[in-house]
Amino acid sequence: MKKYITIMIIIFIFCSFISNVSARTISRNETVYVNLDDQGKVLNTEVVTWLRTDNKSPSQDLTILKNVKNVQGTDTPHLSPDGKLVFSAPVRDIFYSGTTTRNLPVTVNIRYRLNGKAVKRNMIKGKSGKLEMIIDLKNQNSVLKEFTYKEIGTGKTKVAKEKIPVPFIVMVSTDLDIGQFNNVVAPEGAFAVVGRTMKMNWISFPYPEATVKFSADIQNADIPSILFSVIPKFPPLPEMDIESKLNQIYDGVDQVGSNLVKLENGANQLNDGQQQMLDALKQVNEGTGKLIQASNAQMEIINGAIKINEGICEKMTSMTKIPFISGGATRAKHYLDIQKELLTLATQGGPFSDEILVFLKEQGKDAPPVKEFPGIKVTTDGITKLHDGSRQMIDGAKKLEDGSRQLKDGAAQIKIKGTDTIKERMAAEADPIMRKLASIEAAKQLVLKYDRFAGKPSPVKSSVEIIMKTPDGVADIK
Repeated sequence: MKKYITIMIIIFIFCSFISNVSARTISRNETVYVNLDDQGKVLNTEVVTWLRTDNKSPSQDLTILKNVKNVQGTDTPHLSPDGKLVFSAPVRDIFYSGTTTRNLPVTVNIRYRLNGKAVKRNMIKGKSGKLEMIIDLKNQNSVLKEFTYKEIGTGKTKVAKEKIPVPFIVMVSTDLDIGQFNNVVAPEGAFAVVGRTMKMNWISFPYPEATVKFSADIQNADIPSILFSVIPKFPPLPEMDIESKLNQIYDGVDQVGSNLVKLENGANQLNDGQQQMLDALKQVNEGTGKLIQASNAQMEIINGAIKINEGICEKMTSMTKIPFISGGATRAKHYLDIQKELLTLATQGGPFSDEILVFLKEQGKDAPPVKEFPGIKVTTDGITKLHDGSRQMIDGAKKLEDGSRQLKDGAAQIKIKGTDTIKERMAAEADPIMRKLASIEAAKQLVLKYDRFAGKPSPVKSSVEIIMKTPDGVADIK
């Protein structure tokens, strides 16, 4: 019994070893050949698959094809109901073909116009006139994909989900007989003349739709076939760091907004300072107004004293003529004259007379440190000028205060309605751009996964191209 178990273990290990060294498919390639009718509708589809193996033992593949046959070699493949295709003999390069009714990822619709009227292709043969051919290409293969992208300015991650077309580049070509086709106009096409043949070529990217067109003057024309080569690929785009550039612009606008905040704060401080200056000028104006009132009151008092002095002097003058009191009256009159001169000097100002200086000396007083007394009138005139000047300064300060307040309010409005609005609009209007760029990156990843048309998913490296052709009398386009 133990010996039997040992033999079974050896057989199991041997079988495991055999399976490990069984044929391995290194790579596979599918070429899809499609015959189209005059308008681009699919007539039939055949796929030729090339398997490159390690040639160690019988190979296999997974496919959805029907009517499978070996294109090269006599080994008849075995196709099981689950799509497993097995070849009995080891071969390094295996080519097999089969048919399918699977929908193509890119569809074609061809329209013809002769002398401005829509016509069928068979109505053009042998005709002359102005021919227009319009070819509509539509990408039918899209995947609902979730992807992320960054919001401009904030850097916030946003999530989007949308149907993204799997990218396909379509190369369209046809050969025109220069004896039948003249004045060819194909704005997006390129051509090369080889003998009597003008080889027309277009490269199109239906994402999801694209149109190829050309016009020509025809003479006894025979419409040639049109060849379409479709490969899953995203066209090369120039490297542009759009996100970085948009963020730089956003940061610049944000910096302007920050400077406007500083300007607003500075204008606010300036406004506060000007308000304080205005309040101080108002106090100066009010104070000088009171000084003017006080000076005017002093003037009135002194003028009243002068009138009193003049009245007394008039009586003293008459008393100086009386014999017994004339001496005393004369001295009193002298003092009254000194007093009047002092009162007049106090109001009008002017130099000190000799009489006043002698009087001060008699009274034991020092001589004044100045030769002239300014007088209340001079002081009042100065205060009045200061008062009027302060009023003018108040008016100017009010204008400055209004200007600084307008500057402050203007800076705030520019920030709120200017830079802040620009940033908001920029983020909003850049969102579709960033979303589209992210969807393109997602599409680039999708196209890497589109590596087979008739094959089932497997870890084997694969590639695919599709060749479509309209009729030209040749039955097989391979």
